[in-house]
Amino acid sequence: MKTALKLAVSLVLMGGFLWAAFRNVNGALLQHAFQTANPLWLIASGLTVIASGIPRAWRWRVLLAPIAPDISTRSAFWAVMVAYAGNCVFPRAGEVARALALERDHPTGISAILATVVVERLLDVLTLLITFGVVLFFAREQIGAAFPGLEQVALLALPIILFAFVFLGLLSVRGEPGLVVFHRLLARLSPALADKVTHLLRSALQGLRAIHTVEGYAGILVSTLVLNSLYWLAMYLPFYSFDLADQYNLGLFEALVVMTFATIGFVIPAPGGIGAYHLFCAQTLHLFYQVPEELALAFATSVHAVALFGFILFGGPPLIRLLWRQKAEKQTR
Repeated sequence: MKTALKLAVSLVLMGGFLWAAFRNVNGALLQHAFQTANPLWLIASGLTVIASGIPRAWRWRVLLAPIAPDISTRSAFWAVMVAYAGNCVFPRAGEVARALALERDHPTGISAILATVVVERLLDVLTLLITFGVVLFFAREQIGAAFPGLEQVALLALPIILFAFVFLGLLSVRGEPGLVVFHRLLARLSPALADKVTHLLRSALQGLRAIHTVEGYAGILVSTLVLNSLYWLAMYLPFYSFDLADQYNLGLFEALVVMTFATIGFVIPAPGGIGAYHLFCAQTLHLFYQVPEELALAFATSVHAVALFGFILFGGPPLIRLLWRQKAEKQTR
């Protein structure tokens, strides 16, 4: 029932965002915008998104090093592709699927692997908030006019995320004695809650063990920069597909702005970010840079479709194989 409810909520969100994105669109103009696109730039964008899986796999390997030093970037890459494909079907399910995919070939302990996945996704959230802060500094008025209230939400979320990282960092230095003290304090409010939160924190600390070394810090920093640079490039290349660079004078900074808001669409728990991505990406182009709404939606739909096609093409077969094996194992028990 809980899974069915989550799926129903995600589908409702997807439908609501799709309706909001396309409700005022002229179908003929939208079709014309699709027809004018140069597919080569879109293919280049899709390949760049797939290539971003390499630095993500590298960063994940850095986090996995203390618990599984023998895992190759290749193995981590295919597990990441499984996650991308899984998230296209069911939000957040891909993260569990990639842990299972890696655990199958490299038995390490599913809870330890999931701990590194949680830390890796927290790094994504932190990067998004930092990028949003940069964009906010240069385009505060536009953001306030286009997305009222979003600035306040981001400004509230950033210190919370930073506090969480500082707290985990201090806790990782203290280790188990620090967890004992934390458990004792929280148990005064609720022993059951203290047990659950302490268990989660103990798992998270496993994922933070790699950050205790200079090599760990450097690897995470460089891989994160390369990863997000590829995402940035993947958003910039389609500007040439729809001639936005020349007609509307959109360059690298504008690509950064669009990428930041489009990424917010992926944070919302809809399958593959469908609907939310379209709305945030298209509205940013339309409200910030006066790109016609139909052209902006054609851009958002094409970029999103190419990325999802790549995820399913690369991650779909190993995901199906994983699910098939899981089903076969259950039947033999």
